[in-house]
Formats: sequence, C-alpha cells, structure tokens
Amino acid sequence: MSGTHALVIEGGGMKAAYANGVLSAFEEAGHRGFDALYGTSAGGALAAWFAAKQAVYAEGTWPYADDRRIVNYTRFFTRRGPLLDHEALLDIVYLDEHPLDVRAVQRHPAPVIVTASDVESGTPHYQDLRVTDVIPWLKATGRLPAASGPPVIIGGRRFLDGGLTDPIPVRRAAAEGHTRITLILNTPLGAPRADNALVTSLTARRWPALRDGIVRHQEIKREAIAWAESPPAGVQVSIIRPLAKTGLHRLSRDVDAIQAAIRQGREDGARHLRHLAWG
Repeated sequence: MSGTHALVIEGGGMKAAYANGVLSAFEEAGHRGFDALYGTSAGGALAAWFAAKQAVYAEGTWPYADDRRIVNYTRFFTRRGPLLDHEALLDIVYLDEHPLDVRAVQRHPAPVIVTASDVESGTPHYQDLRVTDVIPWLKATGRLPAASGPPVIIGGRRFLDGGLTDPIPVRRAAAEGHTRITLILNTPLGAPRADNALVTSLTARRWPALRDGIVRHQEIKREAIAWAESPPAGVQVSIIRPLAKTGLHRLSRDVDAIQAAIRQGREDGARHLRHLAWG
C-alpha cells in the first residue's frame, strides 16, 4: 500500500520505556522514513527525542524515575509538592542535565505532533513542535491532572495531559491523510489495569470539562486500539507492542524493570524491522 506513513507513540508514563526501546532500535537501524510523528504524554516526549535523533540518548533519562527531585511520594503525601514534579523533570533533565536538542526538533523535516488537553474546552489540541517553543508543549502533553502539578499555561490557555482526550492519536493520523501507520503500544494484549476509582472521581470533579476523558480513559484507549486493529479500508496499521507485561505502571520507580522494558522494546523493534525486510 502506498501513501504517507505516520508513526504514533502511546504514552503511559514509565510504561513508555518500552516505546523508547523500539525507537532506539529504529534509530540505530536508520529507520526514519516517517512523514509525521504523533505522540501523547510520554509518547509525545519520545516523538521529540526521536525527531532530534536522540532516541538512544533518551534512554539515559529513565533512571531519573528514582530521583527524589522528580518522583517523591513523601513530598506528595505531606502536601509539600507533586508526586511527579513534571516541571523539574523538564527543567532539570530535558534542559540541563540530559538535554533534548530542541533546535533539532524544530528543524525536523516532518511534523512532530503532541497532544494536550484544553482544560476549559475539554478538547484535544494537536501541536506541531517544529513551529513553537518545544519544552512548554512537552510539559503540557504530560501534565498529569492529579499528581504532576497545575495546568500548563500557553497562550492564555490551560492544558493538561493529552491522554485525557486522545491517549493514542492513531485516528488523528489517519484523519490527516496518512494511509500507513506504525503504532507503538506499551502494554500487551488483554484487559488494561483499571484506573483508581477514587482518584478518578476526585479528578473528574476538579476538571469538569475533562470529565468524560478522565472517567472513560481506559475505554477511550480500548476504542483507539480496536480501531487500529481493524482500520477502515485504505488505511494500514502495523502495531508493535510487548508480548508480555513489562511490570511497569505510570509512576514506577524500579529502574531495573524500566531497563528491562527498554531492552524488550529494542528486541521487538528489531524484530519489526526484520519483518519489513522479509516482506
């Protein structure tokens, strides 16, 4: 099937370490022929690293999961700050200690689209990082509503995690004319882990315009995956996903498990490329 080819990357916090491994395999093999990159939350950040030709380098960001400046349960439960300090993650890591080449992202020849959720309208916003200040939008796409701090304000609008409105933007890629889509998912086949009912209820009450996305988060993800598994005529979707559970959740701090997920992603990414070569 001919046509433009999009890469779509699911988010999921630390679960996205698997997708980093897949992208590292692509990068090392020189597999970069995508006409657009799409990602939500951690998937959006990975789209930026991949666009900058820094997917392998991005693997060095995951040990920060065990850095108390970034993830700190004591700080959260004593109400001294967010569980995941997303501002610190972007400012300390992406800008200072393990920097993302934002200029390389902006020079990327194809769109690099991240998804953020507009707090007032309750709708997804799709932003091409090539034509904007990169770091604020990476903050917006990954700003968890219950654990990462207040909404990110850009252009007078407030934004939270893109996963609330479009966690897997595969249908957006098709709507923008891409007939070939490679989709990286971070969980295997099977029923996903249910969201915490109490946290979901409290969060939906705080952000009423986003209530549907908060309450139906897992259902919305299932709908997107079902669409990808049986796409409409004229659209071809290749799905890369782990065959077994990685053992990670959104805020995992187990660096060994994170590294294992990266290795699993690398293996699956290499297997996908071998399949393409055989085909």
